[in-house]
Amino acid sequence: MNGNKVKEKREFKRLKQRELAERAHTCQATVSELERGVRTPWLNVAEKIAKVLGSTVDELFPNDFKDG
Repeated sequence: MNGNKVKEKREFKRLKQRELAERAHTCQATVSELERGVRTPWLNVAEKIAKVLGSTVDELFPNDFKDG
């Protein structure tokens, strides 16, 4: 897992973890765990975070969701 992409995008957008969590309808602990790479998100959470950050799931979580 590489949560650093989430943190980079979040900081670029000048959002706090709490703000990202609120906009993605998840909790701050989830955002923190994703950024530290200790958790793999559910796909629906990954999609919401990607949408808020103007990114794609593949870009934010390149090694977590694979086809096939």
